[in-house]
Amino acid sequence: MFMTKKSSNQPISYPIFTFRWLAIHGIAIPTVFFLGAITSMQFIQR
Repeated sequence: MFMTKKSSNQPISYPIFTFRWLAIHGIAIPTVFFLGAITSMQFIQR
């Protein structure tokens, strides 16, 4: 039942998900925003 990664008595690493979530969404959300903004600017040009 245990995965035995580092220590078998601890549960699955819960604090890493918060830092990983902030690291991924801190990069992904502005990236998607700028890609959408640059893509939309291509069609607005006269």
